[in-house]
Amino acid sequence: MRHHIFLAVFLALGLIGAIRVNDYGNDMLFFHVNVVNDGAKDLDDLRVRVLIYDLGLILQTGNFDLQDGDTDGKFLFLDAEDVKPGTYLARITVSNDDVREVRHRYVTIA
Repeated sequence: MRHHIFLAVFLALGLIGAIRVNDYGNDMLFFHVNVVNDGAKDLDDLRVRVLIYDLGLILQTGNFDLQDGDTDGKFLFLDAEDVKPGTYLARITVSNDDVREVRHRYVTIA
């Protein structure tokens, strides 16, 4: 089964920079989340988490640090072999103990 994904979102401010979802292969999808530290202090122990509500799926990265003024891109992979085609609401969170930023995006799997 081959999935086709459509999601293109570009955000200008905050911790979450851009979010992309792409078809990686026959049954593999990936989310790419740009994390931007536009603040004046370093951020330690950040984590990116993607929750797809209707599928009950949670994907997350390990902890990482981001120096002030830096940007980093994080990939989260999903084995979509058993995912039914449709449009799903996803919650994308970048957080640590001090900061949290959340965005919601629709992911269409055809």
